[in-house]
Amino acid sequence: MAAPGIRPARSGGVTLIELLVAVGILAMLAASITPLISATSRPTQAIEAAGQIAAALRFARDEALRTQTPYGVTFTSDTASDSYKVYVLNTATAPPTPLYTVRHPLSRQLYADTLGSGSRYPDARLDSSLVVLPSGTAGALSFLADGAPATTQGNALQRLASGSAQVRVQAGSHTRDVLVAAETGRITFQ
Repeated sequence: MAAPGIRPARSGGVTLIELLVAVGILAMLAASITPLISATSRPTQAIEAAGQIAAALRFARDEALRTQTPYGVTFTSDTASDSYKVYVLNTATAPPTPLYTVRHPLSRQLYADTLGSGSRYPDARLDSSLVVLPSGTAGALSFLADGAPATTQGNALQRLASGSAQVRVQAGSHTRDVLVAAETGRITFQ
């Protein structure tokens, strides 16, 4: 015991109440900041997802030029998520059949990715019309051996005549368009 008039020395620790108050304050801050972070990440998700789609389209075009075989990217929309896959086109069948055996050059995994629920981009989704062409819409875009964009029409590949193909990525109210020029096959996104 301490002598009268002398205070006992306090250890350097914190009490349980002080610890609970600090944890409660941190929990309230985290709960209030999380919606702000996800809302501000939507523009970033739209940009990054559009960049990934542009990279897949560029890869398909480059492989078509390199191998002199049609390559392409197919897009699928679902209720919870959307996906895209790079394919090589088997032109020996009528109509030409996509073969989903193309591997990503870095990861060596099948070249496919997902947007939406359960993906790296949970708020990013494809526009419901998938690929918008000057003549309508499609679910895939192919590249001929000369790098020109094309779509399957009936039993054959039809080169895009003019304008550009567009794939729109949306994340909340933010959109980014991936454009493929019909004349050159040049792929840009804005």
